[in-house]
Amino acid sequence: MFGPGLQRRLSGIADPRLLQAPYRARLLVLLFLVATLNFVDRAVLSATVDPIKQELGLSDGQVGLLQGLSFALLYSLLGIPVGRLAERYSRILIIAVSTAFFSLMTVLCGISTTFIALFLCRVGVGIGEAGFMSPTSSLVGDHYPASRRASALSIIMLGSPAGFLIGAILGGWIAQHFGWRTAFLAMGVPGLIVAALLMIALTEPSRGLADGARKQKAAPVPLAQAMKALFAKPAYRHLLVAGALSTFGMTAIGQFNFPFFLRVHHLTLSQTGMVAGITTAVSLSLGTLLGGFGADWASKFDLRWNAWLPAIGLIVGAVCYACGFMAETLPLSIAGLLLGGLALFFYYTPIYAMAQNMAEPQMRATAVAIFAMTFGLIGAGLGPTLLGVMSDRIAHGVFDGGSFTALCPGGRAAAGAAAALSQRCAEASAQGLRFALAGVTIVFVWASLHFVLAARTLRQDLFKVPAHD
Repeated sequence: MFGPGLQRRLSGIADPRLLQAPYRARLLVLLFLVATLNFVDRAVLSATVDPIKQELGLSDGQVGLLQGLSFALLYSLLGIPVGRLAERYSRILIIAVSTAFFSLMTVLCGISTTFIALFLCRVGVGIGEAGFMSPTSSLVGDHYPASRRASALSIIMLGSPAGFLIGAILGGWIAQHFGWRTAFLAMGVPGLIVAALLMIALTEPSRGLADGARKQKAAPVPLAQAMKALFAKPAYRHLLVAGALSTFGMTAIGQFNFPFFLRVHHLTLSQTGMVAGITTAVSLSLGTLLGGFGADWASKFDLRWNAWLPAIGLIVGAVCYACGFMAETLPLSIAGLLLGGLALFFYYTPIYAMAQNMAEPQMRATAVAIFAMTFGLIGAGLGPTLLGVMSDRIAHGVFDGGSFTALCPGGRAAAGAAAALSQRCAEASAQGLRFALAGVTIVFVWASLHFVLAARTLRQDLFKVPAHD
């Protein structure tokens, strides 16, 4: 069925060359590209959400569904099945097929004409992106020792700010000049090329290669046994809750960042793409690098810094974000969101590295899959959805006279409405979103507490490599 070269890449043969710097660099570059494409898709929806909302006459609640639950529903539920597949079959193949699929579904988003069609396409994007995090984290675990996994994941996850920057700036510019549909088409095609490169350039490693595991094909641990072993560790349980809460707030803010600048600070689509894209990309890249490399460095002195550093970042992030959303001027708002995002993303890679380091090689993909499923369903799914509902309710409360929903379809007055009504609709829509965004930052304080609790047992909950006979 496959040629000799491809058969070798999918066979899981142990090869010491896979631990050498040139191959590791190739692995990181290609996985970085996939991570970039993951976030290009998310950013282009954020960049075009107000034009979509206005064309289709949507509420913020429906916008939240498009940005949250539609994507996260099957993305989350498929996390564990994909993780189990990654314990048995080629992780390279899984990532390649997933990349091609979510790229195709992104293209189809651009030709959707109804809320239902767009919702279903976003579900398809979530299905495709479900095949990235758990096999990727498992691959990192087989190519890098425990002391370098957070750093390696940080490099890969720099694709997040890169993708957000591309999707925000380029997506916003294309949407303003050629329409939001064209933006989706332009962002979907590159993924098909990257999927082919993954199959050509990468080789599937043996499980536990970086841990010095013997050259053998070990059977994956049964799901029930793996879950029992993982949930027996208090640190794993607390990290699961901490990550879900952090992702809840992070995704809610990230998906409504663009409408915030449009409504509150009255920027154009292109200006919003530039401001929100650069702000998010800078904070995400610096926060991811500082969190990953900082945790690896600090853990040399005490392993608990892997959890303490994210805890500190979340508290600082909550304060900065709240100040940024309530600031009256654009420069102060940008400063608050920039510093808030930088501090928040201290948690982003250490949490996945800790999951790897607590699991034995044959259950690493499952350990991350459980995280990805929970973070996706509770964080990415409920975060934007509930924030959108909060925004609608607050907007209705501050709207003076009549029903906000009836008089302001899609968040603005109908064409030809009186200037006073248009102004009231715009003001209510802006204030509803502003107060909802500021309020959601409280979940970061809650998440910080669970990182502190995880640190108490982290050292004894780490996986110990057994000595060879």
